Amino acid sequence: MTEQLTVRRAATRERLVDAAIAVFAEKGVLGASVEEICEAASFTRGAFYSNFSSKDDLCIAVLDRQIADQMSALDKALATVDITGTVDIDDLIRAALGVFFASRPTDRDWVLTGQELRLHAARSPELASAYREANRRGSDAVASAISLALATLGYELATTGPEAVGALHAVHDYGMLGQLIGTDMIAADGDGHLLASVLRALIRRSGTTQPQV
Repeated sequence: MTEQLTVRRAATRERLVDAAIAVFAEKGVLGASVEEICEAASFTRGAFYSNFSSKDDLCIAVLDRQIADQMSALDKALATVDITGTVDIDDLIRAALGVFFASRPTDRDWVLTGQELRLHAARSPELASAYREANRRGSDAVASAISLALATLGYELATTGPEAVGALHAVHDYGMLGQLIGTDMIAADGDGHLLASVLRALIRRSGTTQPQV
């Protein structure tokens, strides 16, 4: 019976997280009510509060889902990337960006919810701590994967891993939002051309102090 309740509780939490992602994307974290999230998940307020103490607590669960999805996608990308025959820096950069792209969401709801969580973390001290930790874990994992790929040809990041990944995130996420808005200021970098230029500026030959140009 206990095991059945645990499985059922986990399923309830997952449905509430799914609902939150959809509602946050449409109304924002502050604009979304607990009632609307419950309605989207087909649950009562009682089911919500038996799983989460507050909306911020739910936001933390959404962050946990986001980082879990990111790590899963990263693992799959690393398993398929083959750099054994790579001899050209351009090929290497494409391989490194392939790993990066795998770790970033392209689904509309995830793109919008990710931005909403970041904004809400700037306002909520409770969420800010969880957001920083999730961001650190994700950035460290991506930076490690990119550094490993670069090292095969004797290159390294010219700055810290989190700084490099942060710069890539800024360009990529701005482009994804621009695509949703319809602006052509920075189009979604689907072919990785702009990100390749950014990454090239952030790497150097191992043991040197000059960035790759």
